Amino acid sequence: MLTFDTIRAAQNNDLDAVTAVIEWTESRVQRHAEVAARRIAPHGGAAFANYRDEFVQIARIAVWDSLSRFTDGTVDSFERYAFTTIENKLKDEVRSARNSGGAVDENAMKTFSAMVEAADGDVYEAAKLAQTLPPKGRRLSADRAEAARLAWQGNVSLDKPMGGHGSVTENSTLADFLPAYDEEPDGEIRPKVGVGAASEAVHVLMRYVTVPKDEKAAQTLSETLAACVWGYPTLPAVEALEDVVRVPADPTERRYVLDAMAVLRSAVSTATEGALIEDLRDVRDERTADSREKHERVNNTLDSMGAAQRDVLRHSFGIGGATDFGWGDGCDMDGLCAALDMTYVNAKAHRAKGRKAFAKRYAAAVALTGAVAYAAELEAAAASTLTNKGRK
Repeated sequence: MLTFDTIRAAQNNDLDAVTAVIEWTESRVQRHAEVAARRIAPHGGAAFANYRDEFVQIARIAVWDSLSRFTDGTVDSFERYAFTTIENKLKDEVRSARNSGGAVDENAMKTFSAMVEAADGDVYEAAKLAQTLPPKGRRLSADRAEAARLAWQGNVSLDKPMGGHGSVTENSTLADFLPAYDEEPDGEIRPKVGVGAASEAVHVLMRYVTVPKDEKAAQTLSETLAACVWGYPTLPAVEALEDVVRVPADPTERRYVLDAMAVLRSAVSTATEGALIEDLRDVRDERTADSREKHERVNNTLDSMGAAQRDVLRHSFGIGGATDFGWGDGCDMDGLCAALDMTYVNAKAHRAKGRKAFAKRYAAAVALTGAVAYAAELEAAAASTLTNKGRK
């Protein structure tokens, strides 16, 4: 049991007292660190473990700092002060990690590497693909994709000579050609979601969310939702909801709740994709989840391709409501050509090249989900079945 005398001794640098204070706060430190790490890495894994370990150390330092600044006279007041300090410090760290969209992390480079292969070495095309082609959770924001592209290409010194060709003098450097501004542009940072969408998301939560059994959590949920109804949601409000919202058991209602939380996170996010609570699944979801993910991956891959190849493939297989003209030797090529206003030769060429491009990009997207062996099987199957004649 922590006493006020122990707190005072710790403030006077008594080692045993400091150890006693740290041990007394350790369980809360671990819990706060796990909550903070879950906000950044909701699906666990190595990223969650790394953030958790980092946040534990940061929280312990916060306890030490609170000792030096504490001036009240009771154990209860120190408890409130120390844990508030920990919580605020970790919220700042989470916000900083979320907003470091320009930083290049290992996962971003892994995603970008796969997209470079899918784009046949075109790093600018790879930066575009990285924003749409990978599965949700692996896609890069525009800033992260650009940062990954720059890291992939390597740094170019501003003092690098430009050579003596054309209008460039022999002593000119790259810095001579960069625009200079007297001041930063006064740009307005806006949330990704408007007031109407945020309000609708709050009403969805009020209707479908499962009330926590814990009385304090239930009160937080009720008060936070009530506050959001009367005003635009704030970052602390959304973070409070992420801590207490419990998804319902029904798959449809659970999807409503998770989508509403995604909308609210977007409402307060202006930099990177927000970390949401873990998307809990049960056995009732597994049959539809795999099919839904495959359909989304197919459509994302098609959307990343050129218009001509994309349209030919959609009409060859009847994807997305397009007329299905078939794809083998017995397909209706005349109908396909008429529908797309293409010549027979162009339609065949776009179909052959499109299927190869689709296979390569789809396999790269599958590899990013962690199914590397399955992606290799897809690549092998595509290599053995796709021919230059465009009939298969």
